[in-house]
Order: sequence, then C-alpha cells, then structure tokens
Amino acid sequence: MGLILKVKDQMRRVLGLNDTPHRTALAFAIGVFIAFSPLLGLHFILAILSAWLFRLNRVAILVGAFVNNPWTITPITLSSTWFGLEICCRARQIPPINFENVTFANMAAQLKSYLFPFVLGSTLLGLVFSVISYFVMLWMISQYRKIKKPDSTEPAAESSSSP
Repeated sequence: MGLILKVKDQMRRVLGLNDTPHRTALAFAIGVFIAFSPLLGLHFILAILSAWLFRLNRVAILVGAFVNNPWTITPITLSSTWFGLEICCRARQIPPINFENVTFANMAAQLKSYLFPFVLGSTLLGLVFSVISYFVMLWMISQYRKIKKPDSTEPAAESSSSP
C-alpha cells in the first residue's frame, strides 16, 4: 500500500508543477524514452543531463525515467529484445542461449547476437511509449489543473457583496 501512495504523491507533484503543460509533458515523455534506453544503469545520469541541457523540469523527467525500475526492468528488457527480434531477425536464425554452459567467459559471445535486436527494440518502443506518454500526461495535467484552478468568479462575488 505504501508504494501506491508514493506513486500517487509523485504524480501529484508532476501534475502540479509550475511549468506549462506542454513542457511538463515533454519532460515526462523524454524521461520515458530514457527509461527504455538500452544504456542500462545510466538512466538517472541521462535524465539529469537531459533536464540540464534542454532546461526541462528535473522532477518530471526523473519520474518518467523511473518508469524503468527494479519491478519493470525485466519486462521492459525482454519486450524490447522480443520486439527487436521480430523486426530485424525473423528471417535469420538467432542461436538460442545455452544456459547450461553459460560462464562469464562465453556470456558475451552468446549474447552478442541479441545486442542489435535489443538496441533496436528498446529504441523503437521508447519512441512509441514516449509519444503516448506525452499525450496522456498533457491530458492529465490539463484535467488536474482544471480541477485545482481556483474559480475566478467567487472572489469577485464576495468583494461585490461587501459594503
């Protein structure tokens, strides 16, 4: 239950940022693209560097980058590799990984044929999900700000009723 509350709290922080909805949604979408980046282990650094280079909100870009976390890294990596294999390698046969004989010495040789499909799949899925997340976040921000926006007619009505 605590994890759900933390996620909701972070989303409220992103939705209520004092940046334009476009820039906040863009920062979040770039973070999602970074989350799918094949540069595993560098997502935090890439997010901070991107926020600094493009002058985007660090909170929004980091929340997007943390879509890839310990709970989602395996599904993201496996789906990216599968997608890349489906796109580029359907015609040619990729040798299966021999898990019985995997050692540190031969691991690179066995995984070498999966590197290009992984990079291709993660890049393409990153593009797709970042575009989707941009429009979803833009809609969420606009809906959140409509609800949280103070009604401008109430103070005028109160001041006019005072003598």
